Amino acid sequence: MTDETDIMMSSGSPDSKPKGIMPTTQWTLIRRLQHADEKQSRAALDELCRAYHYPLYCHLRRRGLEHHDAEDVLHDFLAKLLRHESFGLANAEKGRLRTYLLSALKRFIANWKRDHERQREREISTEAMAAIAGAERRFALDEAAHHESPDRLYDKQWAHELMNRVLFRLRESYEAKGRGVFFDALRPVLVSGGSLMDHDSEALAKSLSVRPGTLRMILHRMLEDYREALRLEILKTVETQELARQELIVLMEAFEIV
Repeated sequence: MTDETDIMMSSGSPDSKPKGIMPTTQWTLIRRLQHADEKQSRAALDELCRAYHYPLYCHLRRRGLEHHDAEDVLHDFLAKLLRHESFGLANAEKGRLRTYLLSALKRFIANWKRDHERQREREISTEAMAAIAGAERRFALDEAAHHESPDRLYDKQWAHELMNRVLFRLRESYEAKGRGVFFDALRPVLVSGGSLMDHDSEALAKSLSVRPGTLRMILHRMLEDYREALRLEILKTVETQELARQELIVLMEAFEIV
């Protein structure tokens, strides 16, 4: 994670097209939440819950809410956003899904004690609820969570969850191509900055039955795939390329590498 911003985000010249087919909008998650098709919007809600529930949960706990209250607030908060179509406000003026969610949550907390009637018009899936239910155990075991400020903790957990999603999807992609063994072997290199200098490259090459030069070529291609996966993941939640670069800076700061 020590590469420069341009190394992690760029995939060629500024005018080059990203690999694959880009969605018609970069706020893809927001657009799917607003989708008229119930299946599409439900799937988007589940994705949002899995991606943001723990950072939001940490923020609530550090603001003094107990476990069950934090769970209640999170459930009601997400339900209210959809019930009142609040994501319609999440447009270019708002800029980032990450900061939009945190600002909206802060406003929600201010009114929660006066207006927290349970209206579960849209239920979260069992899988997403299971992830939320495990948040307290993670919080109790997370040493840093008890010392950081609420906002700082939110950013750090957002960064960790984003990176976990990128690596998971990249692993799936390599597994589908029958190259999962290469990803597993080089994953430690990816997460430590992408350089073989701090790793035993000869031992790695031998374990994969390839020559050192071939190993470097495989790593180079994997780094390109990694940067693209990271770029696309960030572009899901921002409106412009510039905001994407700013989000990457937040990501790097969260990992304390800038």
